[in-house]
Amino acid sequence: MSLFSPETLLALLLGSLYGAFFGAVPGLTATLALSLAIPFLLFTGPEVAMAALIGISATAIFAGDIGSILVRLPGTPASAAYTEEIHELAQKRSPSLALGLSALPSAVGSLVGLLFLIVGSLGLVWLARQFSSFEYFWLVLLGIVSGVLATPNVFKALIAFGLGMLLATVGYDPALGHPRFTLGRPELLGGINFIVALIAFFGVSEVLEYLYRKERGAGRPSIPLAASLRAYFLEPLLEAWRFRGALLRSSLLGTFVGFLPGAGSDIAAWVTSNLARLRKAPKEEVVLSGASANNAAVAGAWIPAMALGLPGDTLTAILLGMFLAFGITPGPDLFKNHAPLVFQIYGAFFLVSALLMPLVGYLSTFLVRAILQVPREVLMAVVLALCAVGAYAVNNNPFDLYLLAALGALGFVLRRGGFPLGQVVLGMVLGPLLEQHFMTSMIKTHWNLFSFFERPLAVLLALVNLGLLVALPLLRYRQALRLRAMEERLHPGD
Repeated sequence: MSLFSPETLLALLLGSLYGAFFGAVPGLTATLALSLAIPFLLFTGPEVAMAALIGISATAIFAGDIGSILVRLPGTPASAAYTEEIHELAQKRSPSLALGLSALPSAVGSLVGLLFLIVGSLGLVWLARQFSSFEYFWLVLLGIVSGVLATPNVFKALIAFGLGMLLATVGYDPALGHPRFTLGRPELLGGINFIVALIAFFGVSEVLEYLYRKERGAGRPSIPLAASLRAYFLEPLLEAWRFRGALLRSSLLGTFVGFLPGAGSDIAAWVTSNLARLRKAPKEEVVLSGASANNAAVAGAWIPAMALGLPGDTLTAILLGMFLAFGITPGPDLFKNHAPLVFQIYGAFFLVSALLMPLVGYLSTFLVRAILQVPREVLMAVVLALCAVGAYAVNNNPFDLYLLAALGALGFVLRRGGFPLGQVVLGMVLGPLLEQHFMTSMIKTHWNLFSFFERPLAVLLALVNLGLLVALPLLRYRQALRLRAMEERLHPGD
């Protein structure tokens, strides 16, 4: 069965729409979408199943931005990395432009990842295999340092990050197996579910903020179709050309992070958007960097899965299971014995990236335009209901609803105090990874701290971290001096 057979193309289209729905609804993840689709895909051939899997995984990551644009509620953890910026762009400029700024860089990032998947997979995998727990530790620390120092108020960002890291320590210690901060509740032994926390911090706190301000309204005026087309296609293209260097850098970095086992699109989005913030880049560049990186990481994660049979993340672990279920062994034999299927996978990635992702994004503008006509109070009630359903659907556990309410109230208090919620999420995402790689390294070397500086790649990453720590405060100091001199020139008598 070829890529252009009706069955394969239909699977690609339906998989893309299905993935977009799961990505847009908070609590319904790409992993859940794949898990629910597998029982049906097993009755199809490998060509149809792989086309559907590619459509689901690619569009679910992109569609996570739709909730951010509408109500500042990211559909996926990767989208949380630039939720504030994309929501503000939707409010100040246009929801269509925000969707275009999400879709176009996502397509570019995915195509760059596909290029590496085709021509350079074996070489890149060799580099990724040089990473041990020491290099991972420094890489995760790089994401943390850049994320904290990128915020205007470093002190509040540190507190927010520490709080997120503290929340992530609830449950069993992954290294020693001791329960921590569970308050005697067996429901907390497994820790605070990250998706529940994400929904609470961004969804419930948004509803509470709305109630606090008592905003009322009948929705925004409808956007004319011609203006919508221009805002979705033309303006994002101009922005992409304006920030073409950042787009290429983020796509390359996203691809590289994607094929590191266990890293995935979340870390790719956080690292690239934080690096853009460090340069005081405009909001458009921050969104463009994060959106391109998280989709490049999706294609990047397929590189070790196909070339070596090593899953880069949960999605590719499911993919490997599908390969095995069809009697196909991933790795070098895949390229030798199933070359037509490999080329079909490349073609499916290209079609999703170049055609379906922009198309699904544009169809989403009609959905967004319709939703924006809904009165604000009705929309907030629906958001709260979706938050409750999404949080409960994660584990089917009523206790998560109590967590949702408590963390939502905490998120509201933090917002009122000016603490960045993104850094709380950053602490929950990267904190456990930092602890895991630190403990693994320490156990391997019997608590020899100098072992973090014994490998060339680890030393290089450590120097990058040190460079950021030294250079950024100096840059901030020089900017403050420049601003003060400017104010003195404008107001010499003050």
